[in-house]
Amino acid sequence: MAEEYTSLDPDVVELCRRIGRVDILVGIPSFRNADTISHVVRTAAEGMVQYFPGLRAAIVNSDGGSTDDTVEVVRRTPVPPQVHKIVTPYKGLPGKGSAFKAIFEIVTLLQARICVVVDSDLRSITPEWIRLLGEPVWKNSYGFVAPYYIRHKYDGTITNNLAYPLTQALYGRRIRQPIGGDFGFTGSLALICSHMDVWDTDIAKFGIDIWMTTTAITEGFRVCQSAMGVKIHNVKDPGSDLGSMFLQVASTIFHLMGEHEVKWMGVRGSTATRIFGDVRHEEPAGMEINVENLIDHFEAGYRRYQELWEMVMEPANFLEVSFASRALRESDFSFPETLWVKVVYDFAVAYNFECRVSRRELVESMIPLYCARTADFAIRTRSMTSMEAETLVQRQAEEFEWLKPYLVEKWLRARAQAAEGSGQALPAGG
Repeated sequence: MAEEYTSLDPDVVELCRRIGRVDILVGIPSFRNADTISHVVRTAAEGMVQYFPGLRAAIVNSDGGSTDDTVEVVRRTPVPPQVHKIVTPYKGLPGKGSAFKAIFEIVTLLQARICVVVDSDLRSITPEWIRLLGEPVWKNSYGFVAPYYIRHKYDGTITNNLAYPLTQALYGRRIRQPIGGDFGFTGSLALICSHMDVWDTDIAKFGIDIWMTTTAITEGFRVCQSAMGVKIHNVKDPGSDLGSMFLQVASTIFHLMGEHEVKWMGVRGSTATRIFGDVRHEEPAGMEINVENLIDHFEAGYRRYQELWEMVMEPANFLEVSFASRALRESDFSFPETLWVKVVYDFAVAYNFECRVSRRELVESMIPLYCARTADFAIRTRSMTSMEAETLVQRQAEEFEWLKPYLVEKWLRARAQAAEGSGQALPAGG
């Protein structure tokens, strides 16, 4: 049977069989997180003991070959005696998704009913987080629990500009942090995810979070959110550190659009998703964003990708992008949400239908455009609090909804052209 668990070493499989079964499991994927992971391990264990007394509990650290002391720190971190601790390397592509796969397989081996996964760089995690992510599964029969954080206006730019509004527009669910990184879910969802043939794709990397959220929705699981308060973690500058993450998240979303066309094509509007806990509006600690660097990235991208962009975008959209690239001063720069939405939809169609470049190059060419949209948001919200800036995030999400007919029309036209070119008939209702 051990061959079924392709992400696990045989000794880990044997350890799980000795443990037998658990009721609740907290998974912690890691890669070089020695400075933060001990706090996460201790807090997660405390949360399980405090809020799920009497339940059989386990903590699983799935590590991606850390070259610092991450694994040893986890081994040395004390946990209550009733909490099993499993430390395992994962196999497969290096990335958070591969770490999740190992956790999914251990969940399946231990037949855990309540599963929680938290990031290893969290500084704001409290024992209450484990209750908030696990209790809706345990007591309210939810299949998937997404986090609802309060974040700084410049934190989570990929979420704000891509993952959140597209999840809302495509699948009709308002889930504010679909790539938040900290989730609760049932063992049955873990079993489904572990058997899906996706682990040699970007889903094995940063695409895992949006894939988890989308899979929960499209597989029909009950979905909710839990109010986690302010998220404090190791933040990154979108102009210098988030390129690979954007590539993997965008590629995964576009891929899933092709996989689940029948699920999103007919969705109109969106519905709120229940939030457990109290949403406390407080201003997070400040962080800086380098607007000049973002605009420089965009202008360099225009020079590099001009021909590709012109091929992918509708002429009016490309013309507006061209105008944006000619701004002489930061105060003149503009990349409005309507343009961004149409550009995203242009690229989504190009990704799923015929394009003269590789999908990777196509999505890489979006990164300067993402920088442009982020710069515009930063300029417009410079004097706003994070809560005030949230109104612009919501307005952009609504714009994705309003312009969905633009996507549907373009998608169906491209699909018809692709079918005509291949000589295949469109499926019924297409």
